[in-house]
Amino acid sequence: MESTDGPLKLHFQNITRIAGETLTGRVDIDFQQVQQDNLEEVRIKFVGVVNTKISIKRGNTTTDYRSSIQLFHVKFPLWTQGTVYPDAGQHTLSIPFQWTLPVNLPPSFHCEAYHRNGTVAYSLEVVGQRAGMFRFNRRIRRVLQIVPAALPHQLAIKESLMQGWTGQWKSYSKEDKLRRGIWGDYAHARARLTLPDVPSFPIGATIPFSLYIETDTKPMDRKDAPEAPVDKHGKPLFPAPPQDSSLVSLKIHRWSQVRAKNYTRTVDDNFTLTGGLGEARKESIAAVGHTLTPAVWIPAGLDEKGGGKGVWRRSLRLDSKMTLVFAPTFQTEIIQCAYQIKISIDFPGIGNDLKLEIPIQLDPGTACPPPPIGAAGGSGATYADVPPPGPPPQFMDLPPSYFAGNHHSWDADEKS
Repeated sequence: MESTDGPLKLHFQNITRIAGETLTGRVDIDFQQVQQDNLEEVRIKFVGVVNTKISIKRGNTTTDYRSSIQLFHVKFPLWTQGTVYPDAGQHTLSIPFQWTLPVNLPPSFHCEAYHRNGTVAYSLEVVGQRAGMFRFNRRIRRVLQIVPAALPHQLAIKESLMQGWTGQWKSYSKEDKLRRGIWGDYAHARARLTLPDVPSFPIGATIPFSLYIETDTKPMDRKDAPEAPVDKHGKPLFPAPPQDSSLVSLKIHRWSQVRAKNYTRTVDDNFTLTGGLGEARKESIAAVGHTLTPAVWIPAGLDEKGGGKGVWRRSLRLDSKMTLVFAPTFQTEIIQCAYQIKISIDFPGIGNDLKLEIPIQLDPGTACPPPPIGAAGGSGATYADVPPPGPPPQFMDLPPSYFAGNHHSWDADEKS
C-alpha cells in the first residue's frame, strides 16, 4: 500500500504484524520537489503505547485522568540533504528500511464506554523535516495491528482444529425453570454446549461445536395432552425448543478493565459470532446441522388421585463451527481483558430466557515469520513474499477509529 505527502511516498503492506517480526518497507523521495519543499531530512519512527483515560464528573466539573505505558519509541534517519542523490537521469531516490518489533508485546486493542477508554496502539510515521519557521513537516502516518507470536503448543492446537478435531470434548450445561404466567407449576429447559477440550482457543482457528437444547413441559396428566406438540384443546405445549438456529443467540462477551491514576473502570462489549446461530438468512440456517428429536412422554408416577402424570420432553441439536477473531486475552498494568461465550435462548413469557455463559481464553494462532532475506540472521521470507498461510486476520473488535489514529499518541509538536 502506498501513501504520499509532498515529495515523500511510503510503500508498506497493511497486514497484521507479529511481535518479533522484522518490518520492511520503502520510502521514495521525489527530488523534483525536494528543493521547492525545503526538505532537509527524512526519518522514520516506530511507536507502541498503552493509553487509558477515565473521566470523573463532580458537579459541573469533569476531570480527565490519564495513564500511559510506552512500549517502544524508536526513530532513525533515512536521508539527510546533501548525502545521497538519485542515479543519473532519475528523479526518485528509493530508501529501504527495516526494523524488528520487540518480542513481548500486548495485542492491538481498543475499548470504550461512557467516560472511559483504553487503547494498545502501534504506528509507524515517516517525517520529512522542512526548513523554515512556518513550514510544517511532511508526515505519513500508518497505524499497525500487532498480535503476539504463538507458542508451539498454541500452534499445535490450531493445527488440530483446522485439520478436523479428533480429540476429547468438554460440555458446559445450564438448566432453568420456566413458567408462562405467574402461577402454576414450572416447566424446565436445559442447554448443553460441547466444545473441543483445549486450555485455550487460538484466534483464527475454526472451532466445531454442538448445542443441545432440551425442554420439559410442566407436570400434567397424559389425558390433557395425549399427543405432543399440542394439548387436547390444540394449544401448543410450553415450552417448545427453538425451531431452528436463527432463534438462538451466539455472542462473545468481552470484559475489559482500564486503570488511570488511582481510578479503575470496566467496559463490557458483546460481539456476534459467525456460526450460523441467530442469523435469519436461509444459507446461514442451512449451514447449521439440525437434529430434532420427536417428543417423548416421560411418566412421573401417580398423582394423589391415582392418575398418571408426566412431562413431554423435546430436544434440538445444532452442529456448527465458529471462528474467534479478537485480540488474544492479555493483561498489562493499566488494561486487561477476558472473554466469555454467551448463548441465549428466549422462550415466550417474561424472563423466560435461558442463558449459558462459558469463560474462555483466546491465544495467538500464528508464529513469528523468519527475518526477510538480507536481514541480519535472515534466510527466509516474510508474509509479503509468501502469501499462504498468510498473516493473522484483522481483529473484529478494533473499531474504525483505531485505524483512523484517533486514540494514538501522535507527537503534539508538528515540527518534531
